[in-house]
Amino acid sequence: MKTQVIILVAFLFVGISNIKAEKEEISKETATTLTTAISGTITDAATGENLVGVKVVLEELNTVVYTDFDGNFEFTGVTQGNYTVSTDYVSYKTDKSVTVDTKKAKNLSIKLEADL
Repeated sequence: MKTQVIILVAFLFVGISNIKAEKEEISKETATTLTTAISGTITDAATGENLVGVKVVLEELNTVVYTDFDGNFEFTGVTQGNYTVSTDYVSYKTDKSVTVDTKKAKNLSIKLEADL
């Protein structure tokens, strides 16, 4: 009887340990697939005026959005990680690119300089 109780307790302990390990593995998988948004505002560096219709590219995903009437843009459903955001706008320097770590910064303020 004593042996049976010890075996039963051992099976329960092993079963609980396996459940905990599986739960931790699922948590790790979920953490790597979390999504977020990268957003921001683009303004003229000299005047501070919001720029409408700026092409904004999330380089690693080859995804393009354009700024709205308030100079705002947003990429949604982005998996957490590091990304390069670049811009293209007529009469402005296009070499502006920003590296974003989605675990830290998600709301950008980008100032473009006129290309005279």
